[in-house]
Formats: sequence, structure tokens, C-alpha cells
Amino acid sequence: MRLKTIELSEDANLIVWKPSFAIGIPIIDEEHNRLVELCNELYKAIMSSKNSKRKDAVRVALKECADYVLTHFSNEEKLMQICGYEDFENHKRTHAEFVKKVLEKSHNFENETFSSSLEFAKFLYDWILSHIAYKDTLYVADLKAYLDKK
Repeated sequence: MRLKTIELSEDANLIVWKPSFAIGIPIIDEEHNRLVELCNELYKAIMSSKNSKRKDAVRVALKECADYVLTHFSNEEKLMQICGYEDFENHKRTHAEFVKKVLEKSHNFENETFSSSLEFAKFLYDWILSHIAYKDTLYVADLKAYLDKK
């Protein structure tokens, strides 16, 4: 049996936005789509073939990702609070753990290797698929019910 080989390319996207990622809240869907774009930018920076440019590109992409995540989580948490989402504290804790990991990665950037950077891109990929495509869908009913009352 032959295993399929994955070709790593600096032009390829790590994640392709799918309609199934949408949760039906336009502002959040736009922000999630931007997070997917940022993950792809980070991945492309990591895969950049020129080592001297790679470090700078990864540094910039990590910073932008860290900044945007803080903005997105703040917006999302406000919506969860407004609608009285029951599992808000757990969801917020998940956000805080993610932010901690992203900030650690950006602060310890100088110690990064190609391999550890690629591992971090995989972490982002897994997190996006599990968090956006599943956990964020859990507060949608509460938010839509709240919005319908308005």
C-alpha cells in the first residue's frame, strides 16, 4: 500500500475556508474567515524558501495573528455575555489558553526552528477546525434567540 505524499508549498494554503465553518453571525463569520487567512499567511511565511526572509515574515505573521485574536475574542465574548450564554466562563477560559499559547510563541520567536514553527501552524489548524467549526457553534442558538427578541 502506498501512502499519499503531501506536497508542502509556500504558495499553498493550510486551511481552505468552507461554508460549513460559518456559524451564521456575519461579523463573527468575517472574523473567523480572517483568522483562517492569518493562519494561511503564517504557514506561507514558514514555508518561504528563503531562510533570511522567513524569520521576518514569520515574525510579522505571528504578531498580526496575536493582535487579531485578541480583537476577535473580545468581540465574541461580548456577544456571549450579551445573550447570557451559559457556558461563557469555559469558553472564555479556552480563549485565554489559546491567547497564552499564541503570545508565548510570538515572545519566544527567536528560539523557533522551522520544525517548531510548522508544529505551531498545525496547532492553529487543529484549533481552528475544532474551535470555530464546533465550539463556537454552541453559543449561536442563544445569540440568535437574543437577537430575535430585539
